[in-house]
Amino acid sequence: MKNLASLTALLLMFSLPAHAANPFRAAELSDAELGDLRGRYVMPGRIIHFGVTMSTVWENGAGQSVGAAVTFEMNGKAQPSLHITDLSSQSQADGSTVMPGTGLVLGGAGLTDVQGISQSVRSAGDFNDGLNNLEIIVSRGDGQMAPSTASTPWSGSTRFVNEVGKVLVDRQGGGLKILLDAGTQGAALQQIGNGNVVQQANFTGDLNSVRNLTTLSVGLRDLPLGQDFAHCTLEQLRALRPIGF
Repeated sequence: MKNLASLTALLLMFSLPAHAANPFRAAELSDAELGDLRGRYVMPGRIIHFGVTMSTVWENGAGQSVGAAVTFEMNGKAQPSLHITDLSSQSQADGSTVMPGTGLVLGGAGLTDVQGISQSVRSAGDFNDGLNNLEIIVSRGDGQMAPSTASTPWSGSTRFVNEVGKVLVDRQGGGLKILLDAGTQGAALQQIGNGNVVQQANFTGDLNSVRNLTTLSVGLRDLPLGQDFAHCTLEQLRALRPIGF
């Protein structure tokens, strides 16, 4: 057992970068090194489901709304599915008058070029309410949900239009995009792909509300009894405590 422990320690030392003279001294890692570590603790075959759901809904001051949702799912057999749902309200206005927006939102063109996650709410009107939300759910089991009965399979770029505005669901550069135009009241955008997540709400009118919601879900296969890899990893880290790490 002592020989095995010595061999393990020796392999650990030779696997460390040359600059790490003391293998148990904390060292700052570069972005490139951190990038190489991404996903190392997800075992092959563990991911059996991956899904993305994006929805954007705009409601004006009269209670009318326009919006859409797009859902992409990939199961463990690499079988993809893509569905679109119309979230526009079919109800009549509540009697309130929607005044044309006169505000002007300036700048912000660089927000779509941010690497990573970019969320913004900008208002050139009064009493507006905007929400950008990104949720990541990791669960055991396939986690796959049946498509909504109101959804339709993807058949290309899709538009929904009513008196509130128009919304476009599109694919671009291997990603997904929802672009909503509410006329003089403003606009909203969501897009995901190429390592970026963008959520924007721009108000140029009054008394509007917009919800940009994105959910990323990952389903992990249940491990057979006795194969708790996360527990094994914690036990290995615990072994470093007597050394003072």
